[in-house]
Amino acid sequence: MFISSNSVAASVAGVLAQQEDAQARIMWFDAEANMKTLSTRAGVADMVEKCKSANINTIIVDVKPLSGMTLYNSKIAPKAGSSAGKSYPADYDLLKTVIEEARKVQIPVYAAINVFSEGSKTLPGGPAHKCPDWQCVQYEIEHVLSVEGEEPIVMGKPNVALRKGEVCLYGYSSELAGKMPANTFYVRVASNGTPLQSGVASGKAKISAPEDGFLLLGSGEAGAWLREVVQSGRRFQLDSRDILARVGEIGDAHQAIFVNPLHPEARNYALSIIKELCEDYPIDGIVLDRMRYPSLYADFSDISRQEFEKSIGREVENWPRDILARTLVGYQDPVRGPLFKDWLKFRAQVMRDFLIEARGVVKSARPGARLGIYVGSWYPMYYDVGVNWGSQSNTADYEWWPEGYETTGYADQVDFMCTGCYYTHPSRKDAARVGDPEWMSVEAAAQESVNAVKDDTFVYASLYLLQYQRRPQAFAKAVAECLANSQGCMLFDLVYARNYDWWDMLKTAFPSSKKAPHDVQGLLERVRSSNRRQASK
Repeated sequence: MFISSNSVAASVAGVLAQQEDAQARIMWFDAEANMKTLSTRAGVADMVEKCKSANINTIIVDVKPLSGMTLYNSKIAPKAGSSAGKSYPADYDLLKTVIEEARKVQIPVYAAINVFSEGSKTLPGGPAHKCPDWQCVQYEIEHVLSVEGEEPIVMGKPNVALRKGEVCLYGYSSELAGKMPANTFYVRVASNGTPLQSGVASGKAKISAPEDGFLLLGSGEAGAWLREVVQSGRRFQLDSRDILARVGEIGDAHQAIFVNPLHPEARNYALSIIKELCEDYPIDGIVLDRMRYPSLYADFSDISRQEFEKSIGREVENWPRDILARTLVGYQDPVRGPLFKDWLKFRAQVMRDFLIEARGVVKSARPGARLGIYVGSWYPMYYDVGVNWGSQSNTADYEWWPEGYETTGYADQVDFMCTGCYYTHPSRKDAARVGDPEWMSVEAAAQESVNAVKDDTFVYASLYLLQYQRRPQAFAKAVAECLANSQGCMLFDLVYARNYDWWDMLKTAFPSSKKAPHDVQGLLERVRSSNRRQASK
């Protein structure tokens, strides 16, 4: 996936940040994971003081989680209630409390919001539930299993945990089924519907689907029915039909319910949250998270169709199959239609346009505030969620890359970018040592992040601390890779630093206090100016 081996030494931002002795050390305060600790002023003060002692110079506090409900006193959005049996006090303002305690020790505070996630499948109350027409419309397929002499079965979602009493469909293997009851019956079915192999499975047995075929699993009565069909010598027939459904009806990773960024009400609502935070709280800036689509298969609403047709200058005859077609079992990559690349460019332009508007809101409401963003570092795959977070001068030869896609890059619109270098291997060598590709390392991910951004903004490589549980030496090495290959390090999340008691390790990693590059007056402008001069040579 990644091929470059360039280091931060080739980065103008890296060189100028080093000259200013500037380095970002960021701690992310996830509001839900840290609910017990952050629900009191004493708990907040303790965590802030520990951050200060470890020379953390930026706190990002999550004030609008994916549920769409806030941890500050909003006049617009609903206030968060309980989660997993825990809750903040009804009159408690987490953002206000963190700002007040951080000001005492002079740590800047940024408010993080989940931009387009406005609800959770497991938690009612978010705007996506109250305004269902805001929700993204996702392209799915519905499967119907038929057997001669039987009523057709409309099947549930494929490739998920085995559902008791149902015949379940898998396009690759039974691995996604999870632990199976002792009486689970399986059938490996050829593409023409002929059973190739069958038997009893249990526990976490791994049974593969045949090439170009599919796998059926069933326990209890469902398993008995599968066995009877096989014994009778009958064939299965699997048909599918396209459906367009709201994401709240389908589910998503982390149970987030995304809204359509082109829905005018949803879009204006997101901008109003940003404006409210900037106007009502003395924050140092805003950090945007989940400013994206939920997947490659959204948004296929009428609104998006109209805007897409405007962008290409003609109607789409076969929606959505002129863009892409889902495969029979929904596991393989989709079949790309003639408008696939136009669709990728369109969605990425939607995100750039929104970010330009959001930046305008921030700078107007609080001129001195800075705008940051979190993205995953896996740039070559990020088209999947409709985002080009690179520079407009960054071009690539990926086979999916549309002509002119670089114009959708939005790195120039933010004051800094945290890229999730969420890999267990700190260095390229560490990955290669165990037979993994080099790109599966913090070092490679940080380098490629810097390469894609091309000095349009500061890049802070980010770590998921859970991946280093009981591996403190690997964690220390990963932090060092972040600092060597980008302009700082973001730590996700406070809960792990606290639980693992890694404060002394952080003091060693950050031995003296420094300013974050984005807090050095005029430094970003100097980076961009120097970058332009080099590009013009």
